[in-house]
Amino acid sequence: MDELERITSKKYIPEPGAAYTMLRRLEEGGLLVSKWEKKESGADRRVYTLTKAGVKALQEGLEMVKKRRQLMDNLVQFYDTHFTEKKKGGEK
Repeated sequence: MDELERITSKKYIPEPGAAYTMLRRLEEGGLLVSKWEKKESGADRRVYTLTKAGVKALQEGLEMVKKRRQLMDNLVQFYDTHFTEKKKGGEK
């Protein structure tokens, strides 16, 4: 949870119950494995690690996100060019 907050600059903070439900589902699907990490002080914690199948799914998902990002960048550029820059005759 702390890592999600850090890498998203606190713009995405899921409810703990939702995050752990998703982690359990990913583990049941063979994309993650987990183990308990014993701590000398404080509560023990469960640590999740991607499996080979999880890494593959992550890579495929990342490629899909990159394609969608490119599409969105193209749309933003189109709208900026055609609707926000001054056109001849002072039109916007």
